[in-house]
Amino acid sequence: MQAEIKELDRQIAELQARRDALFKEYKNQAIQTARQLVEQYGLTPIQVGLGSISRNPLQPSTKRPTTFYDPNRGLSWDGSLAGRGRKPAWIVKAIEDKTIEFFRVQVQSAEPAQG
Repeated sequence: MQAEIKELDRQIAELQARRDALFKEYKNQAIQTARQLVEQYGLTPIQVGLGSISRNPLQPSTKRPTTFYDPNRGLSWDGSLAGRGRKPAWIVKAIEDKTIEFFRVQVQSAEPAQG
């Protein structure tokens, strides 16, 4: 039984080596074809969709959702003061006037309504 397992492991290693060699060969052929086409047609990286490829892609920025919105003036504020300075003047005035809740955005559930 042990010999059978060793034989299967040997076959797996042999097949993996053949697969790796074949993959490397096809990859080299693809690179040659791509280079010939780029040279033949004078293509640029941007034209073939490679203009923004980076080895270290940027992390997508996460923007906080709007918490307060003034529909009359089109002003919005996310309610955060994390390194962004003071509260906007219209928010300060709304707090003083005790009308801040009028500007609070009502968040709706993403779940479909029952019924």
